[in-house]
Amino acid sequence: RLEAWDVPMLLQSCKEQRDTASGEISQYLTYASLMKGVELILSRLLGLGFTQEEPALGEVWHPSVQKYAIRDGERIVGILYLDPFQRPGKMVQSAQFTLQGSKMLPTGDLQTPKTTLVYALPVAATGLPLSFAITFMHEIGHAVHSLLSETHFQHLSGTRGTVDFVEFPSHLFEHFVLDTDCLATYAAHMKTGASMPSEVRDACRQGRSHFAHIEAAQQLMYAAVDQAFYACSPSSQATPEAQAAAVHEHLLQALARYDRELDGPYNGTVLSLLGLSKPSKFDHLVHYGGSYYCYLFNRALASHIWQDGFRADPFSAAAGERLRDMFKGGSVVQTLDVINGLCPGGASFAAQDVPLDALMQQISP
Repeated sequence: RLEAWDVPMLLQSCKEQRDTASGEISQYLTYASLMKGVELILSRLLGLGFTQEEPALGEVWHPSVQKYAIRDGERIVGILYLDPFQRPGKMVQSAQFTLQGSKMLPTGDLQTPKTTLVYALPVAATGLPLSFAITFMHEIGHAVHSLLSETHFQHLSGTRGTVDFVEFPSHLFEHFVLDTDCLATYAAHMKTGASMPSEVRDACRQGRSHFAHIEAAQQLMYAAVDQAFYACSPSSQATPEAQAAAVHEHLLQALARYDRELDGPYNGTVLSLLGLSKPSKFDHLVHYGGSYYCYLFNRALASHIWQDGFRADPFSAAAGERLRDMFKGGSVVQTLDVINGLCPGGASFAAQDVPLDALMQQISP
């Protein structure tokens, strides 16, 4: 029988074998190829120009930082600063920071949005793991949402909204990598320049589905704990010690429904299988404030929208026009109707009824 400590070891071993078997795809994933994909998204899908410019003296914080202008005809609609490479003392692995949001100026003109993306990619032109490429496009989704906003108030510009809404564009952009047929339109072999063959695409798809159902179950469990934690309101009159004890007891009660033995070869409970035998092991409680569910929610939502609105033609000008209209609104209207508008003619649904078929296809072996 398997013990709780066996599962992480076996999963890691299988992951290493998977990475070795599907590692060939890294030969098609370089910083240059991913930037080619970004240019393709902006030009073919969104109908915009994307050009690198020389920063002015003192404009950037390091010589390796790159400046790009996004143009609609002659008009600059956004400025992107890319800080892509590793260097000593650099701590951030991947993040998007808004430097200047869209807003109406006293002159009646719109302020040009500016944002920066920070990564820690290898300086050399080497192949990147698939996970790096997915994260890269995730952050690009945040950046494009920010840069294409045309809001009158900067506090509702781009990603300045609720987590469950602003995480949708970033998860949608992941599919420009996750959909390997789409990826093959811009990713070329780092040495030969050859297109990605079908067998590499197939290996990538199969590799991603290995144990994906366990990862999804872990996210569901974490989301349940996150919401239980922030649903607890201990008495303000109690001592700090009593408040902490009340929260701890509340979490134990919330987890109790999952603390049951499993049938089969595993000797343990659902909680121990998913790596959450104690609430203290879940450090994300500090950051999300009851919104950890947004990641799996938006993963399902973005998979559905991609399947219905983008899969057949990822760079369709019509789909790009709808997406651009959504981005123009920043985070002013943060509803499912705005997102559903990306699939005209599709059935509307409430948040609790997001279709799961597309996500299940991704995580099923």
